[in-house]
Amino acid sequence: MRDDEIIILKIGGSIITDKSKGSFEKAKFDVIERISREISQFLMENRKKIILVHGAGSFGHPHVEKYNLKEKKELRGVLTTHFACKRLNSIVCDKLLENGVHALGIHPLTSFFLDEKLNINIDLFLDMLTEDIIPVTHGDMIYNRKRKFFEVLSGDSIISALMGELSDRKLRVGLATDVDGVIYDGRVVKEINADNFEEVLSAIDKSAMDAERKSDVTGGMKGKIGALFRSIHGSEVRIFNGAIEGNIIKFLKGEALGTLIRGK
Repeated sequence: MRDDEIIILKIGGSIITDKSKGSFEKAKFDVIERISREISQFLMENRKKIILVHGAGSFGHPHVEKYNLKEKKELRGVLTTHFACKRLNSIVCDKLLENGVHALGIHPLTSFFLDEKLNINIDLFLDMLTEDIIPVTHGDMIYNRKRKFFEVLSGDSIISALMGELSDRKLRVGLATDVDGVIYDGRVVKEINADNFEEVLSAIDKSAMDAERKSDVTGGMKGKIGALFRSIHGSEVRIFNGAIEGNIIKFLKGEALGTLIRGK
């Protein structure tokens, strides 16, 4: 059955790549295969429109750190990082296609640009959805017209931009991470809303949960929540554990997983 809902699913780089210390461009092929099967199974039973976004993981972060791309204008580093991110995207798209899912990569460096905001060419996404193709975009480098050079673009920033461009559509958004949701005081927070947003964000800032940002050039859990909360326009977002088998298809089916984020 088809309806007008668009599902946006972001798969964290920590799920589909090995991001442990010293890891370099190591894809978790078994996990990518499993996620592809779950998406395929869902689509066989539901004619839904899906946009996939994935992080760069160990295909992106080590290059960004090696060339110090947060601080330096290093063209070789920009291109090396981009080509590595494209390799991971090709692995993901190939596995999806092997499982019967028509998926096609959209590469931010050659499709998007940044000025006052992130410009993501939303018509390209919508055209692909019309043709029953799943757009698969990813963390990458992007050209900043104000800075007149390139900078890191996270998958989370793409999610926020997609939500803004599609604010007039019925959306369901999920962030598949390697944790069960947002953890506060040792428990998964079931819902983050205007009433508890500041309290939860402050707690994350002081907790070990955000230790990932020390090795993650795109900001960690606090950055994810802040960006999402500001981007939600009547939609709902779930942060859940995509490393657990079956959770991807559960999210796609609309089951309550992890932490629900509601905007103002």
